[in-house]
Amino acid sequence: MQDLSSIRNVVFAGGGNRCFWQAGFWQVVAPATGLAPSRVASVSAGAALSCAILADCIDDTVEITCDAISRNPRNQYWGNLLRADPVFPHAAIYRQILLQVMDEAAFKRLRQGPENRIEISRIPSWLSPRWATLVGIGAYQLEKQWRHPVHPTFGRRLGFRAEFFSAGDCESREQLADLILASSCTPPFTPLSVWKQQAALDGGLVDNVPVEGVGDVESEQSPTLVLLTRPYRMLPQVPGRHYVQPSEPPPVSSWDYTDPAGIRAAYALGKRDGEAFLSKAGRDYAEPKTVAEASP
Repeated sequence: MQDLSSIRNVVFAGGGNRCFWQAGFWQVVAPATGLAPSRVASVSAGAALSCAILADCIDDTVEITCDAISRNPRNQYWGNLLRADPVFPHAAIYRQILLQVMDEAAFKRLRQGPENRIEISRIPSWLSPRWATLVGIGAYQLEKQWRHPVHPTFGRRLGFRAEFFSAGDCESREQLADLILASSCTPPFTPLSVWKQQAALDGGLVDNVPVEGVGDVESEQSPTLVLLTRPYRMLPQVPGRHYVQPSEPPPVSSWDYTDPAGIRAAYALGKRDGEAFLSKAGRDYAEPKTVAEASP
């Protein structure tokens, strides 16, 4: 059995609904391996799922999410174009789920640690918030399709920069929901966010796998587990850093808020991959269609 008890840091990549793969993987692997990090970094929906994991309410999160989106028949309500209601229901549903999952007891458990540092993106000084949304998302999608990197670089080159804020520093459940929504801010699905008096966009525009949030991870004295949400052709080889990815693309769209079956399927895939990880401990899983771990 793979011993992950020495892991000090865990990084949760973003990926919308695909992040339920991370939750399934964790539910199987963490109890069996003694996985208990002292620091976590996360972004976007990975921030939401990591908070649920650290607050010990994953099963509730799956059920609450599936229930909420099962009552939402469409992802766009074009009839609202001339009304005050939003065309895209995602932000309201997302916030509702976060507040329902993170009740006072769960919020108290989360604040007891470990630290969860949540990434947001700050926009370049030469762009307005609206143009930054178009430029940032466009650059992210272009680089993803062209180079398919685990750690993108286009956003930084354009002047986007990452900032990290601790979930435990939030003074209320509502403030935590605001932080997670800022970390997930992807117009038009969500409106532009403001966090700490500044515009904030999805942290993934800088790096959707926010390893810098745990500090000096390039050290065998501070080993880090990185939980991805999609398969990659090649994984970085970094001393002290271990990447784990899904064995196949999780069968759910990132922003599909009408598909509870897809969320359950992504969660189940994570559990199956977790079982495969445990049964194949010590082997190289970098082959396509297999659970992948990049060892130093």
